[in-house]
Parts: sequence; C-alpha cells; structure tokens
Amino acid sequence: MPFKYYGGVHPDYEKTAAKSPVRTIAPPKEVVLPMIQHIGAPNQPTVKVGDTVKMGQLIGASDAPISAPVHASVSGKVTAVEPRRHMLGDMVMSVVIENDFQDTPCEDMKPLTPEQLKDPDAIIARIREAGVTGMGGAMFPTAFKISSGRGKVDTLIINGAECEPYLCGDHRTMLEHPEELLKGIELVRIAQGVDKCYYGIEKNKQDAIDLLSSLDPAKYGIEIVPEEVKYPQGAEKMQVKVNTNREVKPGGLPSGVGCNVVSTYTAYTIYRACYEGVPAIERVITVAGSGIKEPQNLLVRYGTPLEHIFNEAGGFVGNVQRICMGGPMMGICVADISAGSVKGASGLLVFTEQEDRDIENPVCIRCGNCIAHCPMKLQPIYMYMYVLKGDYKKMEEYHVMDCFECGSCSWGCPGRLPLTHTFKVGKAMLSAKKAEEKARAEAAKVNAAAAAGKEARA
Repeated sequence: MPFKYYGGVHPDYEKTAAKSPVRTIAPPKEVVLPMIQHIGAPNQPTVKVGDTVKMGQLIGASDAPISAPVHASVSGKVTAVEPRRHMLGDMVMSVVIENDFQDTPCEDMKPLTPEQLKDPDAIIARIREAGVTGMGGAMFPTAFKISSGRGKVDTLIINGAECEPYLCGDHRTMLEHPEELLKGIELVRIAQGVDKCYYGIEKNKQDAIDLLSSLDPAKYGIEIVPEEVKYPQGAEKMQVKVNTNREVKPGGLPSGVGCNVVSTYTAYTIYRACYEGVPAIERVITVAGSGIKEPQNLLVRYGTPLEHIFNEAGGFVGNVQRICMGGPMMGICVADISAGSVKGASGLLVFTEQEDRDIENPVCIRCGNCIAHCPMKLQPIYMYMYVLKGDYKKMEEYHVMDCFECGSCSWGCPGRLPLTHTFKVGKAMLSAKKAEEKARAEAAKVNAAAAAGKEARA
C-alpha cells in the first residue's frame, strides 16, 4: 500500500490523447540536433560539413562523466555544424542533417549478448554509449545517475505517475510495449545492483496496471504500486515518500535516503539500446492543448523542427498565446518553433488565450491555499514577499531554494499571484549572490597572498 505525502493539488488532467495510439510521424527534410540535450558538459561535434551519416551514428560526444552523446536521428548529409537556436531560446552548437529518407542504419552498436544483459557494468556502459538521459524532463545522464548510486542505493523506483495534465506518452508506452518496458526496468534494476524495484503508477492508468500485472512483473524483480491520483505525484521526492515512506531532506537527493528514481520512457529507451542496439534517437511526444487541432501522441525523431511536429497534429487553432515543452505545471515556454526537438520534450502543449490566468494586479487574500498545497511544506506567501523585497536573509530563512517549482501554489492561488515564477527568480538571485560572494572571497584570498608575498620579499 503506498504512503501519502503532504499537500498537492487536483488540476483538470485533460488526458485527451490517452486513448490515441502512438503514431509515427513522417520524418522531416532536415533535423537540427543540439550538442547539449542533457544536464552536464556539452558534446563536441564528431562530424563535419559534407559528411554522410547513417541513422544512429555518433555525431557528438564528450569525455566528461556527466554527459550523454548525441546520435543522428536520420541518415543523410551534414549541411551545417554551427550554433542554432535551441527550442528554449539559447544559441547552442548543433549538427544539421539533410535527410536522404533512406534511414540507412548505423551498425556500430550491436544488441548486448545474453551474458552482457546480466552484467551491470556492460548495461551501464551501453546506457552511456546510447546517450540515454532522464526522459521525464530532467535530462540527467542516466548512466552517471545509476553508477554514482551504486553502493548507496538500496531501493529503485520506476516513475509511472505521469501526473502532469495532458501528458500520456508513458501511459501509451505501458499499453503498447509492456513486455519490452518490463525488460528495460529489469536492466535498470540489474545495473543498480538491487534485487527488487517498485513501479509506481497512478490509478488513472488502471488499464496499464492490469496489463503489466498480467505479465508477472515479479519475475523481472518488479512490484507494481498503484498510486493515488494527485499532482505532483511524479516528482522524485514524492515518489520516494509514496513508495518507501522515506523523506528526502531539503536540498538533498533521493540517493541520500538510499533511493534512485528512473522514468518509464527512460527504462523503455534502455531496453531498445540493450536488446536492439538502437541509441536514443526518438521518443513519444504528447502534442495537445486548446491550440492544437488534433491532440495525439507522436513518435518523433530528435531534431525534428517543432513546426513540422505541429503540422503533423493538424496545425494550430484559435489565438495561440503560449507553447510549452513538458506539462502545463512545470513545463518551460518554447522560444522558437523552427528549432529541433530534444530528448527531454515529453510534451508540446499549445495554449490559447482561454487558458490565460494572468491578471494585471494580482492580490494575496491571505487564504493559506499556497501553504496547504506545497508538498515541500514551505510557506510560499512569505517567500513571495521576501523575493519581491530582495531580502536575501529572509529568502534563505524561508527556504526558497527548496522549492522545486511544481506550480501547486500558483495553481491554487485565487489571487493569481505568479508564485512559482517569482521563486524561480528568487533562486536565481540567491545563486548569483552566492557566486558573487565566492568570487569576492577568492579574490580577497589571492590579494592577501600577493600582499604577504610582497611583504616577505621586502
């Protein structure tokens, strides 16, 4: 029986595409593949303009431990290696490939042998080689996440909550690839070095729970845990609490309490890398929202221009006001629809003015909803006030840095205060201040050493 966590909300889940089977879209004329699609060190291009590449070929790599390589999602000719606009706005070094529509496969990566499929080191090496990152949106390199937890982690949790409104790519993966998914989870379990793992799935996916349970998950070392439907159930800290009753300390990580959390689509991507020899080159994206004509789940090659994806979903309708990568609660606004899709894009949501909750003069009515809804047991109204005042001492005292920006407070605020956005700003302010203080301290240390040396010479 799952445990409960404090706070949370119940937004309209709008799972309009949940009954829509995944459809593979037509590949685009060209793909634009950013060399950084993960948290960590960026890759350096391993190809140059004029090169002919095969689908699945390595095109960007780094020796840094926290990194994940990038592979060609189509076969064709490299037409540019240059900074291009990332979908979130920054200019990022990218490789542009003109699609020859042959999908000529690169055969460098072979399926693992039966012996390797039981070898933790071989599995982790393949996860790294295949460029697997957190597909739930965090984009943390999965190989490093697993390997750094070995010896510290005694409990593995697979996150099947998919609690954000609209998103249902994980749900469809459970229904359409159940056995492959269970095998992928088993690989993660073996790599992590644990005998059993929990697979937490919200009860609004009962059809998936029933299907996966019918395949005897215990033989893969998996226990299905049906979870209550509540946002932000899918947050790592909530998954740890619900499945183990352990609480991650403020500022801490799941590994600090002996847990590791891996998303559903990450496990499926690991299955493909290990059993089929296919690197991370595509994923399911839920394309939905009031501004989309035909909400659906699409299998999309990485680097596909967003405008091509939207056209495959019937195009825009109404007065489009905002486009979001991820879910509406924690997603990030898209800056450029000519940019290519990336590994962390679980959803592309298009909203019209009917969803706009912004008002000109938001006012706090002291209702306390934000405090009741915060799963981290913070006091958002005070945090909001101190960020606006620029009171760094109070911002730290009220633990602004412990907010993981789930948006529960903003959703439940009748005064429509931009709480979550303000906390993002506050965290950036605190980080900048700490960096400035550190730089000053280091400069003072250098100056003191120089002065001491000068005095000694005198």
